[in-house]
Amino acid sequence: MKHLLTTTVAFMLMTGASTAETAEERTARCEAQGEIVAKAVELRLKRRGEAKAKDEIKATTEEAMQGTIPLLVGYIYTLPRKDLKANDVPAAFVEQCAALEIE
Repeated sequence: MKHLLTTTVAFMLMTGASTAETAEERTARCEAQGEIVAKAVELRLKRRGEAKAKDEIKATTEEAMQGTIPLLVGYIYTLPRKDLKANDVPAAFVEQCAALEIE
């Protein structure tokens, strides 16, 4: 969990977030990415393999978010399962993502 903010910053920079993004656009993007994180957590807790999880999530995710799937899912698979059980990782991701302001 301690690296979640750093990872959130990296995802935002890599997905083209810019200062021209409105608050509403940021909120929508963060929520969409949070859904990917939630699906990844669910599949990780079900002991589904990372590659299979990426494929399953990709099949149900809109085209605009496809590029974030490998990064987000890969990150979730680096976290210990006990941390995923004990914390609301998707909510923490959305909260930190929405609060981040890039100058």
